[in-house]
Amino acid sequence: MLASCSGDKTVRIWSRRRGPAAANGAPVGDAMAASVPADPQQHPQQQHWYCSAILDQCHTRTIRSVAWAPSGRALATASFDATVAIWELSGGVWEQVAELEGHENEVKCVAWNPDGRLIATCGRDRSVWIWESMPGREYECVDVKQGHSQDVKVVRWHPGGELLVSAGYDDTLRLWTYDGDEWGCAQTLGGSGFGPGHESTVWDVAWDPTGQRLASCSDDRTVKVWEVRPGAGAGAGGASGAGAETRGGEGPADAGGGGAAAAGGGGGGGERGVFVPSKPDLRCGATLSGYHVRTVFALDWGRLGLIATGDGEDSIQVFGQGDPDAAALQLRAAERHAPHPTPPAAPAQAQAQAGEEGAQAAGSDGPGPGLLGEQRGAWGRWARVEGAHESDINCVRWSPVEPQLLASSCDDGAIKLWWLAAR
Repeated sequence: MLASCSGDKTVRIWSRRRGPAAANGAPVGDAMAASVPADPQQHPQQQHWYCSAILDQCHTRTIRSVAWAPSGRALATASFDATVAIWELSGGVWEQVAELEGHENEVKCVAWNPDGRLIATCGRDRSVWIWESMPGREYECVDVKQGHSQDVKVVRWHPGGELLVSAGYDDTLRLWTYDGDEWGCAQTLGGSGFGPGHESTVWDVAWDPTGQRLASCSDDRTVKVWEVRPGAGAGAGGASGAGAETRGGEGPADAGGGGAAAAGGGGGGGERGVFVPSKPDLRCGATLSGYHVRTVFALDWGRLGLIATGDGEDSIQVFGQGDPDAAALQLRAAERHAPHPTPPAAPAQAQAQAGEEGAQAAGSDGPGPGLLGEQRGAWGRWARVEGAHESDINCVRWSPVEPQLLASSCDDGAIKLWWLAAR
């Protein structure tokens, strides 16, 4: 299933009818390519997505964020009406079971931690709230953090569940840990006095499949990859520090051209340290610049170890580390030997009513190691779709179940699904 939310104050649940595989759309890119969604009128036998439920009559303003519970049978929705709603699936029907109130105004993001016990929210009031699930479908606010100096745009839990990252309009990322009594800021990445980081609003963040690295994207048109300092294992948090960043030369980095990328994943010298969530000590290990000419609004780090981005130029881009040709060979081999191979078809486009905001794939048991193995070497762009939507792309999400399936959404009112093909 797929969940989407919108400026029309509804949440829509999309389900899939499976059918025989259909031909891919026209591929774009080099060794790895994102397939253009096929037209269901031309390929009637392909997989069809349909709206199986509409969740409405709850929020009174735009629903900005939707998040699946780890069980896949509950949803949290965050709205500009300053509330968060909890929905559960019971007897095949979605019903609202709780409402979380406390933010002063717009709630920008909601995220469920991996065990489903905690929910994090953030908003225009510059705060991060942490809620705990209680018996009887009750939710209690256990902490409110005021570390950011401007609107908080996004919150994301570490795969281990003991670390929370928030980011927003003050150009910083803040990492929050629990000391047994309260949540505190263990490290700040970027911002005045905290070392090099983004130069403008941080719009989105994502952990890698192993939880060892963190990616962020910004209004400064870059993607940054944050990693543990070489040799670190249990260092104390603090300022981010510069790290040893090696920048690639200008010039064509892929078939689509363009950009410079830092050599990450040990490219800064020495072996990667071991990330300890309770004592984060990250630094910027790679900066992907020159690929986006406008704001990067969204990104996600999928189970293949690839980062997908959506930007203000209406394009989707996919970045990988190391040799894309070798990765393509691994991906083709995995497809051949998969016990239940997924048909390499581009699912149909699903139209949302007055769609304004995000799309979120159904929850899973959490990410495992990157399916293409541990990536090393320089980052580069492995695929690009120009004109993927008719306006700014504000959400991209990899499927937690089918690692080559990517969902994107936009102000154009459409949700599109893409298949990453190795060729």
